[in-house]
Amino acid sequence: MKNIGIKLAAVIFLALLPLAPQAHAGKGGSAEAIEAAVASTSVDAIIAEVERTESLICEECLQTMTNLTEDPRQPVREVAAWWFARRVAYKDMLAVQFVDDLMHGDTTKVRNASDFLGRTRTLNALPQLRVAISRGGLAPDARLAVVRAAGFIAHPNGNDILATAMADSDAGVRAAAAAAWRDMRGQTSAQPVVALLHDSDARVRAQAAGTVGGLGEQAGRAGLEALVVSDPEPTVRRNAAWALGQLGNAASRTALQQATNDKSGLVSGVARASLALLH
Repeated sequence: MKNIGIKLAAVIFLALLPLAPQAHAGKGGSAEAIEAAVASTSVDAIIAEVERTESLICEECLQTMTNLTEDPRQPVREVAAWWFARRVAYKDMLAVQFVDDLMHGDTTKVRNASDFLGRTRTLNALPQLRVAISRGGLAPDARLAVVRAAGFIAHPNGNDILATAMADSDAGVRAAAAAAWRDMRGQTSAQPVVALLHDSDARVRAQAAGTVGGLGEQAGRAGLEALVVSDPEPTVRRNAAWALGQLGNAASRTALQQATNDKSGLVSGVARASLALLH
C-alpha cells in the first residue's frame, strides 16, 4: 500500500486554500459515500461515487483514493488515477512513488504504477516505462499495463516502448501494442506493425490489420490481401477487408472481389464496401 505521507502534505496544502464546503461539494459526493461504495465491492458504485467528487475539496478522501490506485481491478485503479489527475499537486506526489515502482517493483507494483502514470498522462514517466517493458521477471499483466500507459500518454517518444512490446512473448501484449501504435500523436507510418500481420495469434493479426489500414501503410498491402482471402478467422478477414479499402489501392481489387464471396456475411459486406473505395 502506498505510504500516504502525501496525507500530511495534503493537510498543509489544504490549509493554504480558502475555506470551502467539505461535505457534498463537487457533484453531491462525499468521503463517506466513497467509503460506502468501496465497502460494497461494486465496481460500478465505486466509479460512480468517485466521479461525483470530481470537484470536491476533500482531505478525508485522500487515503481511500490512494488505496484505490492499488486495487486489483483495473477500472477502479483507472478511476482513482482520473481523480488524482484533477488534483495535480497530489498526483505529482504519488507519481514520484509510482515511478520508483516501475524500476524496482514486482509485477503488481509495475502494473499499478503503469495504470496510474498512464491515466494521469505523466509524460516524464516514459523513460521508466521504457525500462519496465524490458525488465525480466514481470508477468504479462505488468507488461500489458506498460503498453496501456504508453498508449494513454500517446507521445511519440513512447513509440519504442510499443515497438519492444510488439516482440513480446505474450499475444495479448503484442495485440495491445499494435492497437496503441495507431493512437500515438503524430503517427504517420505503421511500418513496425506490418510484420504482425503474419503473427501466429488471430487477435494480433486483427489489431495489426486495423492499424495498418488506419494509418494507410501501403507496405502492408500484400499481407492484408493474403489475410482477406485465406485467414481462418473471420474477424481478421473483416479487418483486412476494411484496411484494404482504407489503402485504396486498385491492385487489391482481385483479393477484395474474392472476399465478397466470403462465407461470413460481415466479411463479404465489408469487402464490397471497400471495393468502392479503390482508385
